[in-house]
Formats: sequence, structure tokens, C-alpha cells
Amino acid sequence: MGIAALPLEQRLFGPFGRILQPQAGETCLQSEKGVFDFYVPFAEGAAEGAAEQSGGWQIGFLSYTGRELRQLESHPNTPEVFSPLKGEALLVLAVDPGDEGGYRAFRLDKPIVLNRGVWHGLIALSPEAEILIVENPDVVDEYRPLRRPIRGDNA
Repeated sequence: MGIAALPLEQRLFGPFGRILQPQAGETCLQSEKGVFDFYVPFAEGAAEGAAEQSGGWQIGFLSYTGRELRQLESHPNTPEVFSPLKGEALLVLAVDPGDEGGYRAFRLDKPIVLNRGVWHGLIALSPEAEILIVENPDVVDEYRPLRRPIRGDNA
């Protein structure tokens, strides 16, 4: 089964997470005119109960070459950050992995954060895609095999 990529825009990506760049109406945390503007587009804090759930974060480096997606994964206990470094990849997402019509795919060309529990998988569109991953070190992995493999239209 092929899947076409949607543009990575917050209005389309919103049900799954957010793009890690400032959105309209957000203000910067700190600024020095003509030098820098510092934003915090994502934070998980004690107000959300995260202090009790999270023991910190880990940063990973993913070198990915898979051209076909055979399963989706989910992390019910933590959000996950994907930041593209090199190459091209398609991020396939689903709220319900059993609903093939509910799959969405985005070309991973901006850093994003996935909400907890979003089913996801990658397809390399270039020979190799390198992605920086940030997640809780106590991440719980759940996997769901797909009925049919998914390939990107450009894969």
C-alpha cells in the first residue's frame, strides 16, 4: 500500500503533536534585540503531572534505511521528539492503527514532538535518513503489525 505525504503544517499535524517552531501568537521566553529570540515550543512540566511520570530525557541518534513500514509503534507514557538531521524520511502516523483510512504521512522536514500514545513509523525516502530522537529514558514501547506494508509514494 502506498501513502502520499501531507505538508508538515501545524493545522494538519495538530492531532498528533506539534511542530517545534514558534507558532502565531506565541511569545519568546527571552530576547536580546538583534541578537536572539528564545522560544520554548514544548515543555512537559509538573502542572501536567509530568514530574511524577518522568525521570528525565534521553537523546538518541537514529540512522534509518527502511523503505517499507511493516509495523507501527506507540509510547503511551511519554512524548517523543524527532528532529531531522540528514536525508529524507516520511513519518507515518495514526491515532488508531487498525483504521487504515486514518493513516497520515508527513515528510519529516522540521523538528516535531509527538503526543503520548500516537502510533508512528518511519519510511526512508533517501538511501539513509539521520534523525535526532529525544524521549523519556523510561519509555514504554508498544508495537502493532500492519495488515499490509506501507511504502511512501517516493520510496
